[in-house]
Amino acid sequence: MRRLSFRGNLTAVDNARTTDQQIFSYDSPDLTRGWKVEAFYFWPKTVRAAIGTGDGQYTINASLATDTIGSPSFDDVADVTDNRQIGWIQIGYNLRDAAVGDFLTKPTGIHDNMALMDPDHIVNRNLYINFYTTSDSTVSPSREFNYLLILEEVKITENEAILQIVKGVAQDIRN
Repeated sequence: MRRLSFRGNLTAVDNARTTDQQIFSYDSPDLTRGWKVEAFYFWPKTVRAAIGTGDGQYTINASLATDTIGSPSFDDVADVTDNRQIGWIQIGYNLRDAAVGDFLTKPTGIHDNMALMDPDHIVNRNLYINFYTTSDSTVSPSREFNYLLILEEVKITENEAILQIVKGVAQDIRN
């Protein structure tokens, strides 16, 4: 089995929703090759930013999806019933209004920024990150966020590949 890891940054403002950030694309006529997400980490790179006055709380809700989700409500960004979403993370931080500069703090380490992954998924097309942040602050600075993905290559049959493609895209089952 072959492993692949990749990482990058995304930029967003606090107290806002960011959807459909494509981070992986696999386009090949070989339907017998797919990827399983072994691990997905997501955390703020920018921990110092002006937050206004007073200490408070800061939360990140994020999902990893195999298809775009558009501009849903905040609650839909991390919805376990959405077949496109295969990983979820919710992280809490403390906002600190300090004389030396405002910052985010987390009493635990970076490993606590790992997502819960659905074990029954195969990626054979694309991956997207969706997330939003919420804070006690009325000021919404721009921040960069880091992500790290570790993928494991898997061999599948063409029938399994087609099933995963159908499973991993948006479907309107109400109409």
